Amino acid sequence: AFAIIVEQVLSHWVSVTGGFRGMAVLPPEIGGYSLSSASRFYYLCLAVLLIGFFLALNIIRAPTGRAMTAIRDSEISAQSMGIHVAYTKTLAFAISAAFTGLAGGLLAHRIGYLAPDSFTLLTSIQLLLMVVIGGLGSMHGVIFGAIFIGLLPQMIALTRDQLPQVISHMPGLEPGIFGLILVLVLIYEPLGIYGRWLKIRSYFEDFPLYRKSTHKRQRSFLRTERFK
Repeated sequence: AFAIIVEQVLSHWVSVTGGFRGMAVLPPEIGGYSLSSASRFYYLCLAVLLIGFFLALNIIRAPTGRAMTAIRDSEISAQSMGIHVAYTKTLAFAISAAFTGLAGGLLAHRIGYLAPDSFTLLTSIQLLLMVVIGGLGSMHGVIFGAIFIGLLPQMIALTRDQLPQVISHMPGLEPGIFGLILVLVLIYEPLGIYGRWLKIRSYFEDFPLYRKSTHKRQRSFLRTERFK
C-alpha cells in the first residue's frame, strides 16, 4: 500500500516530477565540472560503487549489521537477545532505500529523461535477480549478480537469431527466461554464483580428499523455531 501511495503521489505531483509527461534530467556536474562524457560518468559510478561497498561492509561488521543478521536467521532468538526487531527492520529498509536512491539518481543522469514508465516490472525482476543469482547475504555476490544480469539481455538478443522464429518472436520471452533462471537458482544453487565459487575453491583446497557430501544442503532448525 505504501508503494502504491508513493507512486500515485509522484505521478500527480506535476510541479516536481512532471507527472505522466516525465521530466528531463540535466547532465551531471560536480562543482561546475561537467561529467557528461561516458568515461567521466563511468568513473563517477565506479567511485560511488566503491564508497557504497565500503560503507555496506562496515555496516555489516557493526553491531547494527550483526543485529540485522540475527533477525534474518531467527527473529525469536534475536528478540530474546534484546534486539528491537521492528526498529532494526525499519533501519534496514531505510539504509537500503538510501543506497537505491543514490543508484537511481545516477541512472536518471544516465538515461537523461525520466517518466513513470521508466521503471517497469522487468526492472524489479532484474534487481531481484542480481541479488539472488549473485548470492543472498554476500557482498561479493552482488557484484557477480549485477555483471551476470547486465550481460544476460545481450546474450538473449544474440541467441534470438539462432532460435526458431516461433520462439524468438514470442512475447515476454526475456521476462520468462529471467523467471526461469530465478527458479532454477533457488532450487539448485540457493547461495548463488558466489556460493558456487566457494564450493569450487573448497574443492581445489581439499583435493584429493574432497567429499561429495561436503556441501550437501541441510535444513537446520533452531530450538526456538521448533515451537512455531
